[in-house]
Amino acid sequence: MQFLIATPLSAQKSLDEQRCTGQQSTNPAVQISACTALIDSRRYAKPNLSILYSNRGIAYGKAGDIDRAIADFDTAIRITPTHLRAYLNRASAYLAKREFDRAIADLTQALRLDPRSTAVLMSRAGAFEAKGDLDHAIADYEQALKLDPNLASAYFNRGMDYRRRGQTDRAIADYDQAIRLNPKDVAAYNNRGIALAEKGDYDRAVADYDQALKLDSNFALAYLNRGLVWHKRKDYDRAIADFDMAIKAAPDNAAGFNARGASFDAKDDPDRAMADFDKAIALEPGNATFLDNRGNIWRNKGRFDRAVQDYDRAIELSPDFALAYYNRAQAHYLAGRFKQALSDAQKAASFNAKSASAVSLRGLIQEKLGARDAAIADLKRAVALDPNFQQPVEALRRLGVE
Repeated sequence: MQFLIATPLSAQKSLDEQRCTGQQSTNPAVQISACTALIDSRRYAKPNLSILYSNRGIAYGKAGDIDRAIADFDTAIRITPTHLRAYLNRASAYLAKREFDRAIADLTQALRLDPRSTAVLMSRAGAFEAKGDLDHAIADYEQALKLDPNLASAYFNRGMDYRRRGQTDRAIADYDQAIRLNPKDVAAYNNRGIALAEKGDYDRAVADYDQALKLDSNFALAYLNRGLVWHKRKDYDRAIADFDMAIKAAPDNAAGFNARGASFDAKDDPDRAMADFDKAIALEPGNATFLDNRGNIWRNKGRFDRAVQDYDRAIELSPDFALAYYNRAQAHYLAGRFKQALSDAQKAASFNAKSASAVSLRGLIQEKLGARDAAIADLKRAVALDPNFQQPVEALRRLGVE
């Protein structure tokens, strides 16, 4: 909120001014009413009139009326073209509407008005991230760090962007700096742990998750991520213990139930795995991975039709989900529906031509359909992709091929 420069004209106007500028806590409707009364009074000239429109725009935004908010910010800027806060507020409104280019344009204008503002640079970087333009986001964080080399949040956010680009070492270096500047930043420890785990440096990753949990014993993400490390190490009991804590700290976090379900499945406890996948899907019904995981449980139980229902939904949600096509192909194959299985196996192989599993499965299906030459070609291709994969080797032997 911005405060008016003019002196109140009366006690009533003073109260409206306090409400409009947020000096008196109130709900958006009352704030809108107060700002409107001041605007309609025609007692205010530049720049106070601009401030009134900007503050009413903020109130409209709080009320969820983004279009009216933008209209008021437009008016504020038309009255005072150098009104910095109005550009920033309109940018926020455009971000809420996912109109990223317009938001970036407003933040760029704000930077022209205040070129040394690290806060505006950080905001524009966030808008570039929302648009998916990581290069420009990183450039803004770099500029912010030139202005303030001790800006821990810029290191943290740039680290996230480097990790998104697959530049894990640069991400870790930025998290190092963020932690140096703020040793109690639990999110930085957690994110550095993720980057270290992606590099396969599990010991250091666990150490970072441990430190995050020392700083915040209820930090659900650190429990979840540490559990994922235990799962990768096949230490399923420790993984489940961490997932239990993650779920306790954040009962509505579907990822915790999904991860615990995967560990129960790895421990050959399909009923508890199914219960967790059910819960994860109830919390996030639009998550294709959760549906695929539950489909695998149904498939392993021999409930092929139920499995296919989950795979169908997963593919509907994510049409490029190669693993779901592969798993549905397996379900059709096991059910004896070889033509449907072949169609799915071909789709899975088309998404990942270097997947020995998908190519081998397609070969097995071709064998069942009597296409011996096509089967042998696929099985040989699978062996070439992964010489240690025994499934195609054994199938070739069965077909009398060395």
